Amino acid sequence: MAVCIVALFLAGAAFIAWQWFGIRSTMVHNLLTQARMIASNSKAALSFKDAEDAKGVLQSLKAEPSVVFGGIYTKDGETFATYNRNDYELWKVKPGKLQKKGASFNKEFLTIFEPIAVEAEETGTVCLRSDLVPLDTMLKNNISIMFTVLLVASLVAYLMSSGLQGIISKPVLDLAKIAKIVSEKKEYSVRAAKHSSDEIGILIEAFNEMLNQIQKRDFALVNTNEELEKRVEERTTELRQEIVVRRKAEEELAATVKKLAISNRELREFTRIAAHDLKTPVRGISILSDWISEDYAKKFDIIGRENGRLLAVRAKRMNDLLDSIIQYSQLTLTDYKKEKLDLNILVNTTIESINSPDNIEIIVENKLPVIFGVRKFISQIFENLLSNAIKHMDKPVGRVRIECTEEDDYWQFKISDNGPGIEERYFDKIFEIFQILSIRDETESIGIGLPIVKKIIEMYEGRIWVQSTPGQGSTFFFTLPKKESEEIEHAAAELQTGVIG
Repeated sequence: MAVCIVALFLAGAAFIAWQWFGIRSTMVHNLLTQARMIASNSKAALSFKDAEDAKGVLQSLKAEPSVVFGGIYTKDGETFATYNRNDYELWKVKPGKLQKKGASFNKEFLTIFEPIAVEAEETGTVCLRSDLVPLDTMLKNNISIMFTVLLVASLVAYLMSSGLQGIISKPVLDLAKIAKIVSEKKEYSVRAAKHSSDEIGILIEAFNEMLNQIQKRDFALVNTNEELEKRVEERTTELRQEIVVRRKAEEELAATVKKLAISNRELREFTRIAAHDLKTPVRGISILSDWISEDYAKKFDIIGRENGRLLAVRAKRMNDLLDSIIQYSQLTLTDYKKEKLDLNILVNTTIESINSPDNIEIIVENKLPVIFGVRKFISQIFENLLSNAIKHMDKPVGRVRIECTEEDDYWQFKISDNGPGIEERYFDKIFEIFQILSIRDETESIGIGLPIVKKIIEMYEGRIWVQSTPGQGSTFFFTLPKKESEEIEHAAAELQTGVIG
């Protein structure tokens, strides 16, 4: 009904607007025709200045009840003759001033100005005015007709809608009721009744089919859910069993680790005691060999004196080896206190303690960082690497360089020399304990320095590697983590902030 009423209202409004504009156009045309007829009939009267004749011409306007004023003006704009309808006073309907040719509407009148011309020369002007009663009458009649039609059409639409209510709206309302039950109660077994085979019937069939599919899926989902719960329960049982087994394995592992820790401590202690115990007879052999070399030097020939020297050298090497074993076995971070270390100071102190030869120069290329660690071990890293470079230097002028670069999570150090270098096949071997590349009787090294360095760096979760070219020198790289260094610097900054605050 609302659609019908709106459509009819718009159509009626459009029709009234069209009629209104049409009547305005007709009124202008009719009044303009009358003005032209009066202009034609009043030429002679105006030429001969016969005002009475001009008034007689204007009296013909009585035949048009809507015309309220008629006037003839001279060329100079002076009023020559006038006409006004009896129910209007002249001053109310007479235009205030003479205008150019044309038509205009105001709230009360339609005004026409038409020139009077004799042989193409304008001699005057005709002015006619008409009231708007025909326009108002037409507008009122059309509005009445429109509302009458609208009322009749609404009544017809209401009667037809009432008749169609049972055919269209009732099935739709029943379908909405079923949909509400399904939505609120999740009951997918209900079905909507089909009343006809039209579009509503097709919609009801599709809705029932949708419910049927949902019901099947719901049933399948319930079965799947039950099966899933069963699987979850089975898997939970398996996980509990696995947890029990894992806990047992963890307990066994913890016990094994504990036993290994005890074994390691016992092994370190045994190594320390055995090395100390072995040092006593080795020291006795060394002293005895010195005595024999001094007391019987004149009685030994060249071979005897050489054998005595070799005995003393090997006794000393044995003593150094036992010291290195004790040192290597005692490498652990748990027995030492970590502290903040300025490597610029520590490395300079280490260089001074090495007392390198005059022909070897040790250069620190850039500023070194402040780290957190055990002073003894960090110092030993630099001492062993620098001593190793000095010990094997084969150039007349030796140079050992120390550099440090900052990476994301660690500091990378580089110690390079211009010594003899190392062949690539020995890069891994030199970090193995008691492994040396030269003949043992021709060197004092026992092959423990680099393994100690490697073990210390690995205790700090760093790594060490070497790059070398035989004859040109070697470069040892190693890393130390920044994490502990950053933590101690952050703690120091917070402490300083707290003190200042």
